[in-house]
Amino acid sequence: MQQTFSQAFIYEPLYRHEIKAFPHELELFQSKTLRRLKFLSHYGTASLFSSIMHSRLDHTVGVWSIISRFFPKDEELRLAALLHDIGHLPFSHAVEKTLGFNHHKNTERLVQDGEVSCILQKYGYSPERIVSLLNTDTPLTSNTNYLGADHFDSFLRDAYFVGGTPQKPHEFLDNVGFSGNFIETDVETGLHIMDAMVLDHLSFLSPYALAVDGLLAKAVEAYGRFHEVDISFIEPLTNYELMYHLQTSECPVVKELMNIILWEPHRIIVSEQDSGNMMKVEVKKIYDKEVLVGGQPITLLSEGAKEKLRRVKSLQKTYFVTYDTSAL
Repeated sequence: MQQTFSQAFIYEPLYRHEIKAFPHELELFQSKTLRRLKFLSHYGTASLFSSIMHSRLDHTVGVWSIISRFFPKDEELRLAALLHDIGHLPFSHAVEKTLGFNHHKNTERLVQDGEVSCILQKYGYSPERIVSLLNTDTPLTSNTNYLGADHFDSFLRDAYFVGGTPQKPHEFLDNVGFSGNFIETDVETGLHIMDAMVLDHLSFLSPYALAVDGLLAKAVEAYGRFHEVDISFIEPLTNYELMYHLQTSECPVVKELMNIILWEPHRIIVSEQDSGNMMKVEVKKIYDKEVLVGGQPITLLSEGAKEKLRRVKSLQKTYFVTYDTSAL
């Protein structure tokens, strides 16, 4: 992805539009806090066994560009979009819920303290106001089942790189707008967006991806016990830094798990039944969002849309994971 943060205009290649950045946005893009997102995979541990390598920064630029395109004068909302993911852990969601982290709380802390807070206040913006926006229903995101800019970009970006979308996002972006806080479009475009939602979920909630997430979380826990450190040490790390800690550990459990994750993933066994002493992994959350058409939920107008939502909800399952020890 071509991103140039030293110039006033930033080109977003997924949507093929160019957005003029304000000086304070450029300074935030150049901060270490935002730059760190370049080294966090948006697709979690799936980036270790697939060709899908886009980063949290790529996603952040996409979300910011959507908000800036449709709400160009709402400078606070643009800042919320720019900062909404800065609290993510290495490999994004992979170990967050399993190990008891909360990237939303981390984001709030980073907005209110340190370099981000200094930049915001330098230009006359309130960090507390940005945190409030991040916790309020806005076009960025909401607690409803309707689609905002954050998940809009996630669905389209992930599905595009998975390779299963017949239409490219830039081809139908002109058909998209906002009705209040939510994405609004026509039925045909809405179904394209929901197809991307389904494809994204099928990929990142595949049993294999969930298994690797679980094994990575287990490796982090084992590392903490063996080295007698609180696992919160991973919060500010990048993917590469976490991998370095785990790969150089002398803990036998960590060594074995990292060997499987990186070099022998074919040994992973996933089942919907526990055959004894297996690790349990659960789909804790799905993002069953729908668009509006003429101010109405698309599911009121399309049976196809209803089926796509049902398909996503059907993925909320529990799996059990182990690995083949015969190769030892």
